[in-house]
Amino acid sequence: MPRQPFLPIYKDAELIFGPAHVNRKSNIAAAVGRCIMLWSYVDWQMAMLLAAIMKADTEASVAIFLTLRNARAQRDVLIAAADMTLSAEHRDVFDAVMLLYGSLQAQRADIAHGIFGHVDVDDDNIVPWIETKKISKEWIEKFHKLKREGVAPEADANLGQKRETFIYKITDLEKLAEEIYQFWGITFGFTSLLRFPDLPLTARTFESQCSWPQMQSALSEIRNRKNGTTPA
Repeated sequence: MPRQPFLPIYKDAELIFGPAHVNRKSNIAAAVGRCIMLWSYVDWQMAMLLAAIMKADTEASVAIFLTLRNARAQRDVLIAAADMTLSAEHRDVFDAVMLLYGSLQAQRADIAHGIFGHVDVDDDNIVPWIETKKISKEWIEKFHKLKREGVAPEADANLGQKRETFIYKITDLEKLAEEIYQFWGITFGFTSLLRFPDLPLTARTFESQCSWPQMQSALSEIRNRKNGTTPA
């Protein structure tokens, strides 16, 4: 399940942001850390996939991809290479991989660059989260701008933050880590298939990996798009 809005479920709970509260969420921190650590393997494998697509298994092709720190630039390089070299047989698979890559990359970026806090409830398996730009805007409004005379303060001083805050459950983060791991397996298998297309083992292994429900869903979406149809 994706993260859920803080309101209205936790409207009466105290919401606190600050680095000191990280130590109060060691289980959450471990789950976030797993996602970020696993994503490094995805970055590496996507670089290897680029080399396989380019039919240039060289250190230079891998270094080029890993030098591109912007997600959009990485995607553009992969797509440009695929446009030039991939057969129709492999293009649907590539497009499905890229669909999953974009989704998981965005989810990983959220937890890596957002702000985690603490909500004063008796549940160590949830954590509040807010976009950095949203909390920055709210804090500037609260602490750095002059207050207009005649404007009554809100009854809840943190209501602005609460409106922009979401709740992650530890199960959300554990599921994301598992999906990242599964996706790494898909990209590893696809890279192996492109490198060794005549080996029956690579084809069988990749076919098995493609049975992952998220990959099946992505393949269906790509094929429906190309056929101009929508899922029933």
